[in-house]
Amino acid sequence: MLRILLADDEPLVLIGLQGMIDWEKQGYTICATARNGKLAQEAIQREKPDIVIADVKMPVLDGLTLARACHEKGPLPVFILLTSLEDFTYARRAIEAGVVDYLVKMELTAQSLCSALARAADQVNKEKALTGQMPSQKVVAEGLRTMQDRFLIQLYAGLIPDEKHLEREMNALNLHLDHPTLVVAFCEIRPANPNMTSEQQLKLNLACCQMVETTLQNYLSCRATGTDVLHFNVLFGVTEEQGQAVKPLLEPLLQKASQIVYNYFSARLLWAVGRPATAPLSLSRRCRELDNFRPLLSERNPILFAEEMETDASASKLQTVAQVKAYIREHLSEKLTLADVAAVFNFSPGYLSQLFGKYGGGFVEYITEARVAAAKEMLEKGDKKIYEIAEELGFESSFYFSKVFKKSTGLSPREYQQNL
Repeated sequence: MLRILLADDEPLVLIGLQGMIDWEKQGYTICATARNGKLAQEAIQREKPDIVIADVKMPVLDGLTLARACHEKGPLPVFILLTSLEDFTYARRAIEAGVVDYLVKMELTAQSLCSALARAADQVNKEKALTGQMPSQKVVAEGLRTMQDRFLIQLYAGLIPDEKHLEREMNALNLHLDHPTLVVAFCEIRPANPNMTSEQQLKLNLACCQMVETTLQNYLSCRATGTDVLHFNVLFGVTEEQGQAVKPLLEPLLQKASQIVYNYFSARLLWAVGRPATAPLSLSRRCRELDNFRPLLSERNPILFAEEMETDASASKLQTVAQVKAYIREHLSEKLTLADVAAVFNFSPGYLSQLFGKYGGGFVEYITEARVAAAKEMLEKGDKKIYEIAEELGFESSFYFSKVFKKSTGLSPREYQQNL
C-alpha cells in the first residue's frame, strides 16, 4: 500500500479527509497527520510517505514552500495541495514544485480525491520504477498470499457478513472457493522441543504449513493457513462424491503429511477434520463444531473426524471427557486417583479408563500434562518457590516434581525458569 501523510491546520479538515474514503480499500494507508508545515516536514523525514496531501496555507511553513523543499531533495513524496477558491491561481504555480494536483476544499468530493490520488499514485509508481523501488513479482505474490490468508482467517471466524461481501473480496484477491464441497481441517503442531521461543514456533509453523500444503496438493486442491504460532487450518476443495467419504479420502493423506513433517522437524501433527460444507460461509460453523473435540486430540489419537465422533461417540461422551478434564484442572492440588475421579462422576474406574484411553489420551497422562502446564505458568510468573509449586500441584515432593517436569520438558524446573 502507498503511504499517505495529511497536513492541514484545521482539525475538522483532517478528520474529514480521513473519513472521506476507505483508504485501505483504495490501496493506501495514512501513516501520519500534521497540523502545520514544520510538523509535516518532520513527519516526512520520519515516515517517508509516498504522497502528501497538504493545505496551501498553513502556519510556520506553508504547503507550497514545503513541497518545494521536498522536491529539491528528490522526486518523492509527490504532493496534492488543498486550496481555497481565492488561492486557486496561486496554487497553479505548485506544478513547478513537483505537485501533481491541487483541489479546491469547498468542491472536494470522494470522487475528486480518489482521482487525484490515482494520478499521484501513478507518478509515485513511475518514480519508483525509475529508481528500482518497485516491488518484485515475488514480493507482490507474497503480499497477495498474506491478504488471502487474512481473508480466510476472517472466513473461519465468521467475520464475513454476507455473500455479496464474500464475492467482492474473493474477486479482488483472486481467491477461488468454487469447489462443490469444502472441508476444513484444524492442525495442532507439537514441537519436539517444548521450550521453543515464539520466533522459533512461528518459523516452525510457516515451515509446516508450506510442507503440508506442498505434500497434499499432489493429491487434492488445498490451502494451508496459519492461525497462530502452533496451529493452522487446511482447506480442501473436493468433489461432491469425495465429500461423502471424507475419512477414507483424507486420513491416509494426513498421515503421510504428518510423517513427512516428523521426519524433517521431529514435530507431531494432530488433526481435527470438520464435516463437509457446500458453501464458503458455512465454514465458520464447521470450525465451531471442531472446537467441541479439539481438546480430545492426543498423540494416541492424532486424527479425529467430526462425523465419526458424532456417530461413534455420543455428544454426552464427548461432553463427559471435557467435564472430567475440567475437574482435573480444578483439583490439581489433590490426589487424583482413577477410582476417586470415577466416583465423582458415578463411573466405574474401568469405564473411565476406557473412555479416557479412547478420547482423552490416557488418564494418568492427562493429569501429568495438566500439572506440568500449570507448573510452567507458575514458573513463568516467578512468585513461588519450586517446593511451593510442587505442593500446590499435588506432587508428593519437590524431588518427584522435578523428575516429572524434566521427563516432560527436558529441563528441570530451575533450568526452565533460567531460560525464560
